[in-house]
Amino acid sequence: MTLDLRTLAAMLAASALLMSVVLCAGVRARRAGGFMKWNLGLGLLAVGWLLVALRGLLPDATAAATANALLFAGFCLQLAAVAEFGEQSAPRSLWTLLGPLVFAVLLLLRHNHAALTTAASLACAAALGGTATAALRLAGGGTPRRMLMLACDAGAIILLARAAAASFLPQPRSDLLAARAVDQAALVGLFATSFVASIAFLLLHRERAEAGLQRLAAFDPLTEVFSRLAFLNFAESQLARARRSGEPCTLLMLDLDHFRHINQRFGREAGDRVLREFAAVVRGALRAGDLVGRYDGEEFCVLLTNTAVRAALEAAERLRATVATRRLGGLAPAVTVSIGVAPCELQRPGSLHAAIDRADQALHRAKEGGRDRVAGPVAAHAQYAAAAVAA
Repeated sequence: MTLDLRTLAAMLAASALLMSVVLCAGVRARRAGGFMKWNLGLGLLAVGWLLVALRGLLPDATAAATANALLFAGFCLQLAAVAEFGEQSAPRSLWTLLGPLVFAVLLLLRHNHAALTTAASLACAAALGGTATAALRLAGGGTPRRMLMLACDAGAIILLARAAAASFLPQPRSDLLAARAVDQAALVGLFATSFVASIAFLLLHRERAEAGLQRLAAFDPLTEVFSRLAFLNFAESQLARARRSGEPCTLLMLDLDHFRHINQRFGREAGDRVLREFAAVVRGALRAGDLVGRYDGEEFCVLLTNTAVRAALEAAERLRATVATRRLGGLAPAVTVSIGVAPCELQRPGSLHAAIDRADQALHRAKEGGRDRVAGPVAAHAQYAAAAVAA
């Protein structure tokens, strides 16, 4: 038993509008990431299916051409939406030129049902194929991206089959879709793929939002370095790898000198500017495998991978000198930094927290020694100082 074509088309139009409502409820940033284009595309699909349901009230030939043109324009808008989501280039001609052009062609073919269906199906299949290609180029995405690709590819195959059926099994009627079972199946299949693609697009937005929240949790928003918790987690992972490979690791604890006076004298905005510029200097001095995190206020923690204590003392001294000459925040006198250095004893339990404690103790010695200096383990620092004097 088959459904009446009008009833089926009305159901599909209502379902498309319902999908639009679901997207509005599931996506908060409704003007970003191609959401507006995708939702408008759903609206055009709904209107196209509604024209099918209203056939008889309008001239069948004109309604058929208009409905197919609306379907094509809706798929083009969804292609542009995926391109915008992936920050890809999507020419405006997709909806400003191609839509009217296809409508004009379909209007010319409105009295030839087979030619009309074939041309419209091929155009829509091309748009869906372009959407699948744009989804393939998305960075990440995982399961939602694959869902979107498969849905668009399946929709394109359905449309190609519809074009083939119209070419080899032409009908004398000029309706958009005749009440044959094969055409009804094509319409339902096309709606199903559109439904799956819309869910996939919603999941892409949700996944991006969750990734943004994870980034906010992992990075300090002011300095754009790791937050304290994220730094500790990543540092533990780095030390575990170093423990297996036998490479040395050294920890630095950095603290800006007299930072409270900066806030009191120049204001919190100036203090924030100093912190941002200081973090940028530290990031620029590190290698790819090193880690830096904002530990507490104006205190920063750095893990130098594959670095022995003496090399770490040299790196810390270069960093101290760079900060002293950089004039952070444009303030006078120049902002300086004190640095404590401690090795990570990888074979001992709790090596990271033990290294942080020792680096903090070394930092206090640097503060007590007059600030704007580097302090490390007593024996290692004495050897380093002696070598520096001899040099």
